[in-house]
Amino acid sequence: MFNLTLVVAGLREFVIDDLGGTVRDATLFFSVETFAYILFAPLWGLVSDRSGRRRPFIVAGFASSALIYAAYQGIDSIPLLLGLRFVQGACAVMGWSLVMALVLDRPDRNRTGRYMGWMGAALIFGVGIGAPVGGYLTRWFGARAPLGAAAVLFGVLAIGAFWLLESTDLRRGLRIRRILRALGATPRLLLPMAFHFVDRLAVGLFVVIFPLYLDTLGAGDAAVRGRYLSAFLLPFAFLQIFTGRWSERIGPYRPLIFGSLAYGVVLTTVGVASLFLLGPVMIALGLLAAVMFPPAMLLTARLATANTRASAMGGFNLAGSLGFAVGPLVGAWAYGTLGFGFAFALCGVFEIVLALGTAVWWLRTRER
Repeated sequence: MFNLTLVVAGLREFVIDDLGGTVRDATLFFSVETFAYILFAPLWGLVSDRSGRRRPFIVAGFASSALIYAAYQGIDSIPLLLGLRFVQGACAVMGWSLVMALVLDRPDRNRTGRYMGWMGAALIFGVGIGAPVGGYLTRWFGARAPLGAAAVLFGVLAIGAFWLLESTDLRRGLRIRRILRALGATPRLLLPMAFHFVDRLAVGLFVVIFPLYLDTLGAGDAAVRGRYLSAFLLPFAFLQIFTGRWSERIGPYRPLIFGSLAYGVVLTTVGVASLFLLGPVMIALGLLAAVMFPPAMLLTARLATANTRASAMGGFNLAGSLGFAVGPLVGAWAYGTLGFGFAFALCGVFEIVLALGTAVWWLRTRER
């Protein structure tokens, strides 16, 4: 995830200044990787469950990503760049999605919640520090320096992946039809996917709408915008270490429902908050997001069987990537319709409706 955002800060210098592209090309450079995630995350999960192996695919995904990032250094064509970016996204998601499945394979099922907490913290911490580090690399060493750094880091990941331990519980040679049938027999897996979709939709909306909203409040400085984003990302990253263990003790449903409900309520206030109040609001959103994310992964882990975990995690990541891709579109439409307040309120309502609907279903299921 560090590599994902490492290249974002220097997109203008690389795509527009160096290659002569447009703003649209710069946004496509980020978007085509997300679309590759959507298409290939479930596919690699099925292939991995079919073979009963994780490590060879993780090594291949990271090694291929390293080679493609190195190839970016010699690119001088926008169409070739975007084509390679799509292939690189397909390779990268093979690596990190199956690493997540490998964590789910750990035999100590009583510790799954804390594993999910640490994994969520790592994901968000990587996202949070990638952009500022990439910005300094671009300033000091040029537009393609973050791409070279990402190539080196992916190479290190590929080498390190040789020492990952495979689970001994996985069966090899399962038919894909049997895996899909097992997934279909567990419709509850759609529940954590739905929460992950809505959560990532909120993040995608923030990418487009939140900086514009800060501008209207007088925060035109990029450093000020960065501080507000860090007020959200830092609590989001570090608190997951504890909320993962908490959801392990009390189960994933309560944190997921009450965390999402509170998150949705606070999210509706973003569009009407002043610049002074927005700091505490962002901290509260980060804390509540940390309550929601590990339980969603924990629920996926508990509902999936040993031979469907990679496929289930692939579907989970597909839902998140799809939400992230749809979020900016929803945010742009909502802003164009009724302004900033409506955009944030709409996203908050999505969270509230999902949380309340899940709460009603969960209570009825417990009664039965």
